[in-house]
Amino acid sequence: MMHHALRLRPAFLVFQTLALALLVLLPPPAWAQGYTYTHYQKNMAFRNDEERALAGDILARAPDAVTLQEVNRDNDKLLAMLAQAYPSQEFCTFKGIGGVAVLSRWPLVPGSNQCIRPLGAVAIQVQMPQGRVWVISVHLETRDKPRHARQAQRLGAYLSQVPGPKIIGGDFNNAPQSGPVRDVANGAGVNRIGAAITTRRVGGLLGVPIDFVFASGGRGEVTQLPLLGSDHYGVWAEFTMAD
Repeated sequence: MMHHALRLRPAFLVFQTLALALLVLLPPPAWAQGYTYTHYQKNMAFRNDEERALAGDILARAPDAVTLQEVNRDNDKLLAMLAQAYPSQEFCTFKGIGGVAVLSRWPLVPGSNQCIRPLGAVAIQVQMPQGRVWVISVHLETRDKPRHARQAQRLGAYLSQVPGPKIIGGDFNNAPQSGPVRDVANGAGVNRIGAAITTRRVGGLLGVPIDFVFASGGRGEVTQLPLLGSDHYGVWAEFTMAD
């Protein structure tokens, strides 16, 4: 019996090595079994007159949440168009950057809605399938303005004090690897979803990535969406989250 056991040992070691390799290659169970979140990020542009087309696109895609920037009295009718399907809403106006809004189809946690003044952000907490999640819409000043970096630093510090999982969508007016974008993401404790994609064209030619979606423990993909009356492409994100 001892001789027989020794003959089987190399085969067992090969099997064990293969099993360990598979465990390394396979994604963690949380990613395989977790809820897949969907998010629609859009800078509407102040002069957008295609609210009905934008509303139709959002309703057809049925994301869990929506973040909007450059919302004003001329285009804010979009919020009413979406109110039945997206009853959890908050809208705030800020000097210089205009209105910022956040919407979700999931129930609002009472008293959670807040305008993060004067930092260009608005937040709500909603009850999603895997628990309570903050959804935050952000609009940073353009990077040529001195306030851009200070706004990002202060917003990151503020969000570091907000407990719980977060989804953040916004127009950050800077590259994904820039200091201001990192300040907000690191402060909030979130990861950027997917690769950086073109969301605006400078001079109609050069494509730049300045609109992003982030999430706590986020892992997933993003897709460029049509302009629909804006000078910014929308961002569609599908992702999982982890604590």
